[in-house]
Amino acid sequence: MRTTTKINRHEKIACVMLSGKPVSPAEIEACFKGSDQEGVLYRLSTNIYNIRKDGGIVRVYKDGRKVTGYQLVNFQEFSPEGRYIGRVQPVAPVAPVVPVKRQKQKATETNDIASTETV
Repeated sequence: MRTTTKINRHEKIACVMLSGKPVSPAEIEACFKGSDQEGVLYRLSTNIYNIRKDGGIVRVYKDGRKVTGYQLVNFQEFSPEGRYIGRVQPVAPVAPVVPVKRQKQKATETNDIASTETV
């Protein structure tokens, strides 16, 4: 995983939505208040699209055409940094390997001929 790279804008928005409860656009804007990213929040729908593209399921709450909130449905599939990690699948136990004893092979016809010629 990329742990040392800079966090993307949509990953920061995913961090705000990690509670699994509906989050208003005003709460998301408050997260970016005073940063250099504050001026580009008109692209909020693009950032939501990027979360969906990474694997997130985002429910949009609307009042007519106006968006009143966003909810990250599969929030348990995201890391605390807002990166999609997918479902954590339980690992099935692996049976121990039993060594197989090999039997000696019978002499083939070519081996028999070679041994009679050398005698």
